Amino acid sequence: MRVTLAVLAMTFVVTGSGWGAAAKPVTIAPDEASGWIDYVVPLPKEIRIEGKVSVPSGKISVQSDSMEGLVGQAVKELRECLGQSPEGIERGHATFQIILNLGGELSESLKSLKNADQAYRIVADRKSLTLVALEPRGLYYASKTVQQLLKAKRVGDRVGIPMMEVTDWPDLEDRGLWGCDAYHHMRWLSDRKMNYMEQIASPRVDENKRPIAWLSEAKMQMVTEGPTYGINPVPAVLHLEQLGGGGLFDQYPELVAKKTGEREKSPICYSQPVFVDILADWLVGYAQMPGVTEVDVWMAENLAQKGGCECDECSKHDRNVLEAQVIVAAYEKAKKRVPSLRIRTLTSEETENSNIEVFKVFPPEVKIWYYHSLLTYTAGETALLWRPYLEDFAKGGRWLGVCPSLFAAGHFTHPFTAAQFVHYRLNEFVDKGLKGLIGYAIPRTYYLSFNVEAAMEWAWNAKGRTPREFAYSWAVREGLPDPNLFAEWSETLGPVAWDVYGSDFPVGEQRNTPGKVAKRLRDGTLKELGFVLWDAYRSPWGDIKSEAQLEQDSILADKAVQLARQMGREEYIHESLIAQGYIRSLKALWELKQIVEPSEIAEKDRAAAKTYFRMYIDGLRQASDSLPKWEATLPLRKQDEDFTEKPVGVIAEMIKEMQQVASDFGILLQ
Repeated sequence: MRVTLAVLAMTFVVTGSGWGAAAKPVTIAPDEASGWIDYVVPLPKEIRIEGKVSVPSGKISVQSDSMEGLVGQAVKELRECLGQSPEGIERGHATFQIILNLGGELSESLKSLKNADQAYRIVADRKSLTLVALEPRGLYYASKTVQQLLKAKRVGDRVGIPMMEVTDWPDLEDRGLWGCDAYHHMRWLSDRKMNYMEQIASPRVDENKRPIAWLSEAKMQMVTEGPTYGINPVPAVLHLEQLGGGGLFDQYPELVAKKTGEREKSPICYSQPVFVDILADWLVGYAQMPGVTEVDVWMAENLAQKGGCECDECSKHDRNVLEAQVIVAAYEKAKKRVPSLRIRTLTSEETENSNIEVFKVFPPEVKIWYYHSLLTYTAGETALLWRPYLEDFAKGGRWLGVCPSLFAAGHFTHPFTAAQFVHYRLNEFVDKGLKGLIGYAIPRTYYLSFNVEAAMEWAWNAKGRTPREFAYSWAVREGLPDPNLFAEWSETLGPVAWDVYGSDFPVGEQRNTPGKVAKRLRDGTLKELGFVLWDAYRSPWGDIKSEAQLEQDSILADKAVQLARQMGREEYIHESLIAQGYIRSLKALWELKQIVEPSEIAEKDRAAAKTYFRMYIDGLRQASDSLPKWEATLPLRKQDEDFTEKPVGVIAEMIKEMQQVASDFGILLQ
């Protein structure tokens, strides 16, 4: 990892105001510096710790020439970290100073760094820590690093201060989440240097045909609190074919596309100029919210490639290109009223085949999020941006970010502590020249706190910690009694869970494509290990390429259960039992595939078939039993939250279906 550690043989303990007489050397162990760094997330690009000074918290002054905006917030948070009042300690009463400076000679070297506006330096001597940056956001991030280090070594009223030098900057310009309850966790996300958030807005048209830019009260937290914590709040105008329910079509029926379809999910007739005016009004309305400088407009999604409006004028154009032109026209109108406004747009599976032409429509200042529900909302071990045009677009200098999932399966809640998965994803994004991450973490941010923190880690420093090192550092920050044991468990279970959930098992049971596994077993249509249909459908073992991998996953799952029991923590025990149950079911299913024919099971194979039918069902029952027990361990979970109910219900159906298949072959499992 790109970390420089230099450990001085002395610690300076400050006992009074006279520096020369008060410094008493204390030996420092070589591993203390690296252990201290475990408390920092994301890992800085370059950090050197040469020793430490122990100072009473009441003798530390935090000062800056400016107290505006993020600089003032940085000072405030540092003082809070030290247990001081907002006014802090006067310099004359302090024996140690933390100084925050914008610009100056120490910041000159930052100008050449990537994303220099967020870069920072920290330089220490016996009497001070100096934090420098080119812009307020960088200075705020310097304070975050210092806060984490100070909290780690505070004992009573004394604070351990590292004698260090740090130079740090992020790999991705924007690092954030969209949707769900992220707005409830802004300080937690900000502490991990997240700087971007989107929430779906609810634009409306009232009975007087007036466009209203509305955001729910809960989501307004993003707007009212986000800028305080260095988070850019971005309202998102929902996929444009889904706007009919907000009064748009009631007040402007001429905008309904000339074709049949559900009215609330109908495409818009873009040949009607009035929609440009309506969208422009919405953009202006959101841009006028305090702290909002950008609005995202999501392109149409759920049209199943059946095209848009079929009126004479719309029919002349590629629907997706026409939609992009309408978005740009609305943007240009809105800018005349709010010149500082900038927009983003998000693609979809509907636009995929037109994206090359769509991208050409948007001017360079429009930032583009790549999204495709089948290709970016997956845990599959495959590149998300495998189409060459995407990498070419990013490497050509245009702003391109990606909207991936951080969960095991969409709207199908499972535990997923998967450092390997997140590390793989973020390194792809950085290596391909992307500028931003807007992750999706459902059903709640805290259900996926490990993966979310991992995403912030590697979005900032993709080549820093390894997955095991991150897991170890996470355990340190969480105060787990044996970080090495947690790291070993994470290394053991992570690949198994990634193989299972990356294979759409069991979430794929909800889809008509490629179909339910029991029926496919019965009909003899189950494909070989590693088969993926149309680059998107992986059920039941698309990420498991060989029998050796399947066997290795089974061995690792058994070991993970043992390690979890050693840790003695219920959440990890049940997470391990869930993955173990699934991989045993998949192993049984594979064995059944070898002996079940559409017309019969040979007499010589009937005993084995009965064993594997039972193994398949027992594995699913084990997972089903542990799912709600795992969910009950989550500390922030509300009593009425039952997100594992859905997968438990699906598993129950899977068991019934496989029992029926066994019965059809005359094998009774009771």
